[in-house]
Amino acid sequence: MKQLIPVPVRKHLRGWLNSAKNTPFAVDLLELRRWQIARKAIGGSAAPRNNPRRLVLLPSDPWSIHQSRGDEAMIEAAVGEMKQAHPNIEVYIVTATKAASAEVRAMGFKPLEFWRQPFSYMTVAQELSLTRPDFGMVLGADVLDGYYSPVDAARMLLVADLMAACGAKVSVLGFSFNSRPAKALREVFRLLDPGVVLNLRDALSLQRFKEFAPNRAHLVADSAFMLVPQAETAAVKQIAAAIAEQRRQGRDVFVFNIHPMLFRKSEPAKLRRMIELAASAIERMSREHNASWVLLAHDYRPEIADDNCLRPLAGRLSAALGNHVHHVEHVLSASEIKAVVGLVDGVVTGRMHLAIAALGQGTPVAAITYQDKFQGLFAYFGVSESLLLSPEQLLAGDNLEKFLLRFLGAYKTAGAQVRNMLPAVMELSRANIAPLRGDGLMSVDAVSDGKVA
Repeated sequence: MKQLIPVPVRKHLRGWLNSAKNTPFAVDLLELRRWQIARKAIGGSAAPRNNPRRLVLLPSDPWSIHQSRGDEAMIEAAVGEMKQAHPNIEVYIVTATKAASAEVRAMGFKPLEFWRQPFSYMTVAQELSLTRPDFGMVLGADVLDGYYSPVDAARMLLVADLMAACGAKVSVLGFSFNSRPAKALREVFRLLDPGVVLNLRDALSLQRFKEFAPNRAHLVADSAFMLVPQAETAAVKQIAAAIAEQRRQGRDVFVFNIHPMLFRKSEPAKLRRMIELAASAIERMSREHNASWVLLAHDYRPEIADDNCLRPLAGRLSAALGNHVHHVEHVLSASEIKAVVGLVDGVVTGRMHLAIAALGQGTPVAAITYQDKFQGLFAYFGVSESLLLSPEQLLAGDNLEKFLLRFLGAYKTAGAQVRNMLPAVMELSRANIAPLRGDGLMSVDAVSDGKVA
């Protein structure tokens, strides 16, 4: 039958089906009703143990846990904070595949492989009833506004609700909320158990959320700020030596990062153009402004890996710049990456969690932004939005060269501002864990005019 339908028609039908299942009607029919049946099967909320010892964590990408350094940073940071309060806590991480489960075991945790296809709320409820978690964490990151998939966002939120129904204290770790959330999620947020604590990771996201789904909500900073850098590995020491050599030559050193997801659809022509413009701009900054560059990946998932852009960029630059450009070919952990960005003068990146790693080290950032994610982050540090550039702006004329030149002129002042604001941001990051420890929370009333009161 499949062979009888032409490929263009199959693609069109697939696109239509994907659009249809993300409508409010489909989410109500296929998600909310099935979730309600599963929730009734759990029954009343179970009484929590007197000796809490189990944490279930749902990542934003259950298919690839370890290759997303953003998820890895949030997991290690949040779990590390929990282990300070409960040193013997058992950590379970939700996965979708056997490969992801193997990654979880390699991280020293236990997999719960219930994000399989076809997805079943009843299976989730049964697994949670057997596991009986005392705590639940959901890594909202940048997916809970439905930008990538309203269905996946709904499932993450409703699984958080099922954790609460099993008696767990549940925190949805700080997530972004863009200016065009999926309407299908409004009812999902409304129906969540009051025990599911929703944390927004910047004031702008919080304001957008309040307008979309008036609900109890709390202001935090991204949980990844709590990640501890790891500077003593062989890979980091090798990179540090390359940076030190540039410093001996009297040069400033900057990390540069671009990636395929800067454009929502796979558009090879735009990616090629972006790489060409980046090569031209970096070569000029190196020649005229005594800047050296470290090309640093932050995501290794094959289809969207940063090195899909950085490797050809390095190839274009190596002949002209020699050792003034260094492409990091090691596959680094999130904590190693955080150590590296603490060694440089500034970071230019299109990855949110690479920016967070740098800011968490007091290193100034300029961002190639998409999905409205970086504005709220920059506001925490009082950094000018002139250090934000959209992918569309990047492709126009000499905008990227002007952007890099602007950053090279502003990074020292921006760095001082970042270091001044960092202690307050770290406190807001720790607030992600407060609901699980019973600490006080910062409510929506603590936000005035988009700033921390």
